[in-house]
Amino acid sequence: MGLRDVARDRLLAEMVEGSVKDLPENEWTLLVVDETTTKVLSSVCSVSHLVEKRVSLVENIQKKRQPMPNMTVIYFISPTQGSVSRLLADFHSKSPLYKRACVFFSSQLPKHELERIKQSPTLLSRLAALKELNLEFLAIDSRGFTTAGSREETLKDLFGENANSSGSYEREMDVVVRRLASVFASLKELPAIRFRMGKPPQDGDLAGASERHLISQRIAVALHAELTNMREKMASNDSFPKAETCDLVIVDRGVDPVAPFMHEWTYECMCFDILDDVIDNNIFKYTIDTNKGSEEEREVVLGEQDPIWVELRHKHIAEASLLLNDKMNYFKSANKLARHKANQGDQNDIDTGDLKQMVESLPQYREQLKRLSLHVHIATKLNTMAKQMGLHEIGKLEQDLVYGNATSKEVIKLLGARSHMKEEDKVRLLMTYVATHPEKLDNNRRMQWMKLAKLSAEDMNMINNLEYLGVAVSKRGAKSALSFATKRKKRSIRKEHSALEGEEQWQLSRFQPIVYDIFEDMLKGELSQDEYPYVIQPTGGGAVGKRTQMIDVELSVRKKKNVRRETTRGVEGRPVVLFIVGGMTRSELKVAHQLSNQFSSNLLIGATSIDSPNTFLKNVNSMSLLDDL
Repeated sequence: MGLRDVARDRLLAEMVEGSVKDLPENEWTLLVVDETTTKVLSSVCSVSHLVEKRVSLVENIQKKRQPMPNMTVIYFISPTQGSVSRLLADFHSKSPLYKRACVFFSSQLPKHELERIKQSPTLLSRLAALKELNLEFLAIDSRGFTTAGSREETLKDLFGENANSSGSYEREMDVVVRRLASVFASLKELPAIRFRMGKPPQDGDLAGASERHLISQRIAVALHAELTNMREKMASNDSFPKAETCDLVIVDRGVDPVAPFMHEWTYECMCFDILDDVIDNNIFKYTIDTNKGSEEEREVVLGEQDPIWVELRHKHIAEASLLLNDKMNYFKSANKLARHKANQGDQNDIDTGDLKQMVESLPQYREQLKRLSLHVHIATKLNTMAKQMGLHEIGKLEQDLVYGNATSKEVIKLLGARSHMKEEDKVRLLMTYVATHPEKLDNNRRMQWMKLAKLSAEDMNMINNLEYLGVAVSKRGAKSALSFATKRKKRSIRKEHSALEGEEQWQLSRFQPIVYDIFEDMLKGELSQDEYPYVIQPTGGGAVGKRTQMIDVELSVRKKKNVRRETTRGVEGRPVVLFIVGGMTRSELKVAHQLSNQFSSNLLIGATSIDSPNTFLKNVNSMSLLDDL
């Protein structure tokens, strides 16, 4: 079962079915949620899932609700003071809102909140269930999850200029730990926990650097304590393992500060980058021309319920476009043949069974055509916009910078040649440069960059703020230079990977996030214990180790490289989970899928959020107040 299936199964089977099993077959129930659990529920369940389980209505606990004194209610709420108070208020008066209540908390209920519940005789007399479900993470897909809080400012709260002195720091740490623990409670797995060791403070580091470097370790230690407590509470029903059954590695965003702003060229990554302004919560909004000559607005969810999306999402845009062309040609050809046979009415060509099968498949054909046309529309839009924005040149330079094949000379040349480059793309390019060429900026150099790229002070602030993620943006010590360096010096912060088995190497597909190497080393049992120590050495022997539209696509040139097949010395079937404090990217999510297939392993990846490049820029910008440059 994928991660989303696990969460859905717990909500529907453990919570809903368990609550309605004693009700008459014709009796329905309703579900009450709060802000936190609404997100959890909507990430894995649709309305149809709930209706199938006899849930007639979903209501928000924070809003005034119609009394239903003859109905059983299921509460799925977070154990906060606010939600508990509203629960008690529902049963405070002489006329309670509901006949019977089944209460499920998304995480562990504090003792003082439990005491408040005990002091409500009306609620206690109508209480059919009171349980800690321990399900408070958001499933992105079958292999990805987030612990996103209500503020969604984790980068600022944990890594920002005033992070450690703000009250939101401890609150955010608590949210991350609690929700991460709920992942393992849902999986019924006990992890051997490792973390990325923070580097020692360096001269020139910003104030608070040592605390930021310890964030992964602090979360790892706190998570161990949380899981130990959870295991002790569940010891009586054997629902939690007694020894480690999986492996968890906790890192922070500083492990790979480049990945969030690189231009990626796979279908899913491009959708959530280039089309970020028309995709909201995985819902793509678009306009089509109808047969009547008018425009019609449509919405569609981009997710694993769509088999075409699943097939395309991790393919290079050129390969995805070719595949869509082939599918559309095949569809038109097959449909034309079917129509021809039907119109001919020749019994030698088509019998009653064939005709019946064609008629029955018409709705399926229409649905397939609708899905196919949608993705043709998206791919066409992606290719067109990438060409208009000059992203091929930008993407090539970004990758050359990452792999040590370019310096500021090439950056200056491109910025000079493309004066109409989008501001965000300029910032992303310069971020790539400073992240791969450390200690290059002083005040004079900043002013030169601002003038050359026509950047605002706010743009420059985003670049400077990479310091909070451990990037040495500014010059250290007494070294000084007033001109751009033109001497080519190879710098590489990561190794290059050849194509995986069954995949082709395309132009602009060289880049792989650092999480690729971490997963790979874990699976081979080669992840350094000096750099990634355990909180406690594991007891079980250690880790794993209408008109159809065709696509006009500017094809990339393929590079012929040997594909590879890897083997693993790890424990077969043992899950490996990687968690990134500070947010993850779609490219990192892709890695978990690809390597799971390549190694026939169960890899999961989570983070405090999943961010598009534009969202990441905004988050980085919020990490400090704008300085005068």
